[in-house]
Amino acid sequence: MNDNIHEHGDDEAAPSTGVNDHAWEREHRHPTPEQARAIGYRRRDAEAKLEQHQQEAREKAGEQHGGHED
Repeated sequence: MNDNIHEHGDDEAAPSTGVNDHAWEREHRHPTPEQARAIGYRRRDAEAKLEQHQQEAREKAGEQHGGHED
């Protein structure tokens, strides 16, 4: 008898072949439309924030080097 094997009542659609099946499923399933929309919003916000930080860094660097070079 192998006491290391135990059954769970999880909502698994397929029989388990390993301990990390749930992790694989979580990483490879497609997002729902709501999740995809939220991902898009987060990406857009992150890109805007990055652009703002880069612009502020450019302005700060320009001030430290004697003003803007046009």
